[in-house]
Amino acid sequence: MSDITSLPDPELASIGQPLRTPYLLQQASFTLGMALAEGEPMVKLLRVGLLDSVSKVRDLVAQSFEDKSIRAAEAKLATGTQNTAAHTMKLWSRKAVARAKAATRAGAVIPDSLTHPISARAVPAMIAQAQRMLSLLGEHAPTMDKVGAPTQPLVDEGRKLYEALVSADSSQELARSSALPATIANFYARKGELYTGLKIINDAGHELYVHDPQSSSRYNLAILHRRNAGGPVGTEPTPPAPTPPAPAPAA
Repeated sequence: MSDITSLPDPELASIGQPLRTPYLLQQASFTLGMALAEGEPMVKLLRVGLLDSVSKVRDLVAQSFEDKSIRAAEAKLATGTQNTAAHTMKLWSRKAVARAKAATRAGAVIPDSLTHPISARAVPAMIAQAQRMLSLLGEHAPTMDKVGAPTQPLVDEGRKLYEALVSADSSQELARSSALPATIANFYARKGELYTGLKIINDAGHELYVHDPQSSSRYNLAILHRRNAGGPVGTEPTPPAPTPPAPAPAA
């Protein structure tokens, strides 16, 4: 059992599979360094030994990624149907957000949640966000139509992409995942475990700096989510790490 989360390995693998390993590792080193610099104030907000557990998983992922067979398998599987459907769904959500923001500027009153694109990385959570966005977009289409282009074509496009994403996450995709070699499945699970640990640390950082938005905002995943020029997995340039915040004052 993981010392970081009780999520089962199949779920962790679905989270970890699409993550760019070089960026994830650099993000982990930066986030851990920033958290350790906080000292006792940060430690008090985390489960005992969590920073050590995250550090060990980071080292395990880094060691595993040195295996050429894992690099090759990750590069090959990164072009899977599910990833393609997820990427296309996220692009559509940005179109929907742009349309919603334009309608808001023109005076339409619509929910603020329609001005935020899909952010989930795990496919089940992404499906839930897409479903919510489609529902709200359809509900407020009459309002948006009064100040902009017809909304229904955008809704129809999104629904087709949503159905493709659901299909990619169906039993066929699950069967594909279950057929992965044990070493690859475990590697993805450890990546998902590392990602979850970093999210927990970031949550603690937001709590620690609840009255200091600037310092709180530095607990993010900007390195992990940085875009590259589109090269294959494992060839990404190393992005510069931001400057960590000053350690929090002793309690």
